[in-house]
Amino acid sequence: MSDKNIQEQISELNRKMDLILENVEIQRQKREEFDDLVKDLNIVAKDAFQQSVVLLDKAQVELDQCGIVCLIVKLLQNLGTFHEMLELVESARDFMKDVSPVLHQIGLDAVNKMNELDQKGYFEYARESMKLMEKFMQAFTAEDLQRMQGNMEHLAGMIRNLTQPELVASLNRATRAIAEVKMDEKLDNVSVWKILMRMRSPEVRKSLSYTIRLLETINKKGSF
Repeated sequence: MSDKNIQEQISELNRKMDLILENVEIQRQKREEFDDLVKDLNIVAKDAFQQSVVLLDKAQVELDQCGIVCLIVKLLQNLGTFHEMLELVESARDFMKDVSPVLHQIGLDAVNKMNELDQKGYFEYARESMKLMEKFMQAFTAEDLQRMQGNMEHLAGMIRNLTQPELVASLNRATRAIAEVKMDEKLDNVSVWKILMRMRSPEVRKSLSYTIRLLETINKKGSF
């Protein structure tokens, strides 16, 4: 082996040795920095612990013999439960993301429906119905309602009769006639002779006959 090769190997060994020493120096510096960091953290932790003790003492919070250590142990023992809780929260968040557009659309549909009902006058009808109910309560006392309960059989019979189409049609014609025909001094202040002349009309005779039969039937019903 030549002197040149030996010199090159020696140079290579020196270069590697320098790298090793440099690495060792770097590791030493990192270890010192880490030790300094640990010291600083210990100081901070001690200060934080002391401050926490002072705050807990001022807040009149007492720790048992287990104290913070047992609390940390319990937290570590229940990491699985906390993990499940976090998964549940994430699932709820995902669910809210999915359901938010649906809820938004439901809200819009509800607002549009309420606006449609308002345009049709349902709310105004409800307000007037409440006013009518208030007037009804002012007009009818509790005693009146009790008497109505006592006469419920007769009231039910009246309502049942009102469901017959013929009776409803007759009442409709009667109310329309009452609304249209008004008392007139010239037309109604006539002699008995003119009234007798009107009785010659088949419609008048038919109406009088019906009225007489109606009165007779009412009297008969009242006798029972």
